[in-house]
Amino acid sequence: MEHHLQAYFKNESDAETALAKLQRCPIRDARVDSIPDTDSNPFLLPALSFTSNSTPNTGVITDRDVISRADSSDTFHYLLEFYVNEKDREEAVSILSKTEAHLDKEAYDKIRNN
Repeated sequence: MEHHLQAYFKNESDAETALAKLQRCPIRDARVDSIPDTDSNPFLLPALSFTSNSTPNTGVITDRDVISRADSSDTFHYLLEFYVNEKDREEAVSILSKTEAHLDKEAYDKIRNN
């Protein structure tokens, strides 16, 4: 099975750096796009690395952190999107977790619950 992942970044440099790091992982159709200026971004969380039992690795955000993030005024201007196979998804998310990537809450929940 293949997954479509989108990661949000504050600047193009961070998005391009993440894309370069992802090149060691088998991904396809990767691209970095600017996000049109809007008054708000979706509710985003830092990309986290999860183990195979769906438990976040050390240094993850807690529910309290999620609540504080909801009030954040951070604005994300770039989107990195790509496709990755199920067997490589954990590696791709692990790579993203070491960058300035943020995921929307729906993607975060999907990764955590799979």
